[in-house]
Amino acid sequence: MAGPLSVANVIEASLKGIIAAQKAYEAWSEEWLWRAPEYFSTVYIAREIGKITAPKFITLENSAVSAIDDAGAKGRGKLHSAIRANGSFDILLWWANGTPRAPIEVKCQVTKINKIQADIERISKVLHRNKTQSSINFGAVVFYTSRRDDKTFTAKEKLLKSLENILRDAKSIVGDSCQVLLQQTKVYVVGDSAWAGAALVLKAKNV
Repeated sequence: MAGPLSVANVIEASLKGIIAAQKAYEAWSEEWLWRAPEYFSTVYIAREIGKITAPKFITLENSAVSAIDDAGAKGRGKLHSAIRANGSFDILLWWANGTPRAPIEVKCQVTKINKIQADIERISKVLHRNKTQSSINFGAVVFYTSRRDDKTFTAKEKLLKSLENILRDAKSIVGDSCQVLLQQTKVYVVGDSAWAGAALVLKAKNV
């Protein structure tokens, strides 16, 4: 029987999904993943998570308000506007017992924090919503990024610097409320350009 599903397993699979999506789209179109719609990456990420043998469930475009309700996180009072309760989560990972565990948002061509700031704020608020009762214990923003050489820096240098800045800015956004970690694939360099997959993982702190 498979053991419990770790956060590390989920993030590793998510990054494999980004790599698979990039390779598939490039094979089909001779274009890189930044030209594809985001749902293309979402499906590949979900597929890789689905391959993990540990017990779990996955849903796509799951209603945010129903996920919060199912997690026991609704509590009393109005939901924070940053949660975007009327929207949906790109991917929702569920515990084997049928309660939500982690919202996962997917973005393409992220080079600065502004493209994912709303997702970071959303996940942070969800993690802290009635957290002593909630089944949700982490969240992630999984994204693809690519850069091109310029006269000063190589594409790889620019990409690594942008990831460093994104992590710094994400930590600034959540402050002391969440632990934020960044994990990434290797940087793939092709000619004058480079690409990578990355994931920001958020966990609530006991503050």
